[in-house]
Amino acid sequence: MKRTPIFGRAGSAASATHAAAGFSRSAAKPRRRSVALAAVLSLSLLAAACSSGDSGGGSSTLTVQVQAEQLKSFQYAADIFEKKNPGVKVKLQTITGEQKNTTNAQVLVSGDAPDIGIVPTNASPYLELMKNKELVPLNDVWKSADLDNRMDKATAESIKSDGTPYVVLFDTVYYNVVFYNKEAFKKAGVTAPANHQLTSPEQLYDIAGKLDDAGYKGLAVGGSSGFQLGWMLDAQLAANDDKAAFDDFTNAWKSGKEQKVPYTDPEFVDSVAQVQTFAKKGVFVPGYLGQKIDQAQAAFTSGKAAMMLGGIWMPAIFDDAKTGVKFDYDWLLLPGKAGPTLPTVYAGDTLAIPKASDNKAMAKKFLEIYVSDDVQRYAAVNVGSMPAVKSVDPTKIDKLPKVTQDVVSFVNDNGAGVGWTSVSPGALSQTFIDPQMQKLLAGQTSLKKLGEAQQKQFESFKKDNS
Repeated sequence: MKRTPIFGRAGSAASATHAAAGFSRSAAKPRRRSVALAAVLSLSLLAAACSSGDSGGGSSTLTVQVQAEQLKSFQYAADIFEKKNPGVKVKLQTITGEQKNTTNAQVLVSGDAPDIGIVPTNASPYLELMKNKELVPLNDVWKSADLDNRMDKATAESIKSDGTPYVVLFDTVYYNVVFYNKEAFKKAGVTAPANHQLTSPEQLYDIAGKLDDAGYKGLAVGGSSGFQLGWMLDAQLAANDDKAAFDDFTNAWKSGKEQKVPYTDPEFVDSVAQVQTFAKKGVFVPGYLGQKIDQAQAAFTSGKAAMMLGGIWMPAIFDDAKTGVKFDYDWLLLPGKAGPTLPTVYAGDTLAIPKASDNKAMAKKFLEIYVSDDVQRYAAVNVGSMPAVKSVDPTKIDKLPKVTQDVVSFVNDNGAGVGWTSVSPGALSQTFIDPQMQKLLAGQTSLKKLGEAQQKQFESFKKDNS
């Protein structure tokens, strides 16, 4: 299994997971420019249509993109910002995980672009925006916030481009954690696995069968989320492959590297096949291929599904006194082909300032606030995001949800897996493989054709980006 350093072990962040894991606004800002964009972003058109002004700007509203599960911490930062900058209001603009990974580049170069955007470094929008020089350099933010010293060194260097930072990492998260309803397990006669680890697929199939007999659905998964099927593949690859093969998958796309293990080989296809077998054995809830992540979450929180695939931020949602779950829950890890998997670590959630912003100076001040120890600690407690800076140690935060503390402690003792879709560009991994796996699980393609399609995509990506 591939492991990476984590907080609590020599005080370092997840250094091995470096980047290669929207709605209308009620108070619109002045129109800055028009950009002709088709349904699918044309890079050539983008380059021609977008200007590159870098003025400080002057709107009294600072618009910041945020995902729903992180609203509490972003609102906390917004409150601090507004107190320090009287007269400037922060408007939080909610976007989905699917939007940030696919269409957000169009939004960030549009005439109604936010001042701060969510730009994961492993997703297609980041690559598109960087190619066309549409992000503001953030050297001054990094210097003011002392990020080169407060972040893990390898992680800090990995999210820079030729030594220049264009993004700010705002959290580190663990995913591929399966939450389960303890009451449902007890009713079904299921014994929780030792040390939270299922060591064989047969254990999982037995659990799914017993839950079904007791009237519960199995594992809730966002099959149409655009990323959760890729999540499960991440865990399988990290658990099943030897170091040489895994390193090839995560590094061969880079310029100067030569591919040694094609995606048509068993090292890749067999891990996809394991996820396919989960489906054939009835592990997933009915209709999972048509469900988004919020639908999967609703199935779990309502008590219909006994398990849910998620991440370390979810206990903060489950434990909410008003909207949380009404049952006791715990967590476990899915099995690999011949042994347990590990939680997968992702250090690619980053914020950027588009050149289309009218409020660059104010946006930089907000970024400095969000990466402060105060906000990073608040985010850990209230939304389950692990700190992006090593100046905040999550193992010393007593107010973390109990299950979050358990996962952190487990990773401290056992390590975390590296996600293929977290460290490889989205066009090569996540945004390409997830739809392919949907087709496979829907019976619309074969394992052989999936491997061939992934290999063809690799060769095309390598040619275009080397």
